[in-house]
Amino acid sequence: MEKSDYIYMIIDNMTVYDIEVPEIYRDDNLFNYLNNFDEQLVKIIAGFNQKLLEYFLNISKDKSPDELKDKLEKMELISYMVGPTGNLNYLSPSQVDYILSKLENLKLKEITEQKINSIVDKRIEDEFGSAQYSTGHAFENQLSSAAFYLMNMGYSRREIEQKLSEVRSDPSKLGLLFSLPQKEIYSVPSEIQNGLDAANDSQAGEVSIDRNQETENAINQHINSIQHEISEERAQKVGGIIDQIKDHVKDKMTEQYERVFKQIHPDRLEKAYKLLKKTKRKSKRMDLLLEWYFCSHLISNIELKVEHWQVSSHATTDQAGVYTAGLDFSRYDNIVREFSDSKLIKVINISRRILQHPTKKAIQRLGQDLIKTTGHDEHLFFTD
Repeated sequence: MEKSDYIYMIIDNMTVYDIEVPEIYRDDNLFNYLNNFDEQLVKIIAGFNQKLLEYFLNISKDKSPDELKDKLEKMELISYMVGPTGNLNYLSPSQVDYILSKLENLKLKEITEQKINSIVDKRIEDEFGSAQYSTGHAFENQLSSAAFYLMNMGYSRREIEQKLSEVRSDPSKLGLLFSLPQKEIYSVPSEIQNGLDAANDSQAGEVSIDRNQETENAINQHINSIQHEISEERAQKVGGIIDQIKDHVKDKMTEQYERVFKQIHPDRLEKAYKLLKKTKRKSKRMDLLLEWYFCSHLISNIELKVEHWQVSSHATTDQAGVYTAGLDFSRYDNIVREFSDSKLIKVINISRRILQHPTKKAIQRLGQDLIKTTGHDEHLFFTD
């Protein structure tokens, strides 16, 4: 993944966590600031949870990447410890805040689980007294951490409540909660659930692309709505790439696909061609990749009302903080290309159903689920 992908993940994380961005980072200033960091430091920041991100924003003002490098490396170690898969995942947000307040006095080699535990224990003793600290309070903190972990592993609220109830009856099972496997994270948003086969949606993967007539009619309307004028230079460049794709995929390049592909940015189209060229023409994978680029571009062109930090000097009170834009799904190409066929089919079918009944919540939910996959690999975790 490119550095810009990690920067967008950081910005998405701040939106998901509902973190208020300081004035100096509003508009495009946050992206520009993060772009000054080298890729390794950006990857570290992308792995931060809510508390670590808030702390980073507070300490970063008027600081260069070189000035923050040491602290970011310390925070990275703490991030792995207190994250949902870390051994200190039971620590409460206030305890994490306390640890971060002591960061200045810690050396990198000192940051171990034992040292962090001792810092937390000292705070507990100062707050409650060594004799008054309740083990029950600590246990509930651990259950809260377990609930957060299970939520990000794809478990429903009902399943989480049931498992927490079992652990309250037998506390020895607490550790097992953190070893439960990840469930399928993709689910059809409630807005597009109506009229669908619930049993089919509950399966881990779907066997074929959903091509019902109602969806096809909706997709044709989207195709007709995105025929924007492009420069002659871009049209020639795009046309050349499409000719190369057609030479490879032959009859799989339908009229629908070609109309939409002509609107895709040439940089993305070039990357798509390189991937398609490595795929056997007659394989099922070729069908899925073509459909992904097709559907994802159509979704990207659906304009949404998006919250915006910058308040325009020309905006009225009721307009401030909101602008209209699409959610660019090209950024997820590197994620989906690693998916199994069954998972990619499910993402495509959700995309097609969104195109049939597009809503802001459904589109954002799909984007968050896609990020969540890479987030799991990169020690990132998201909440709705």
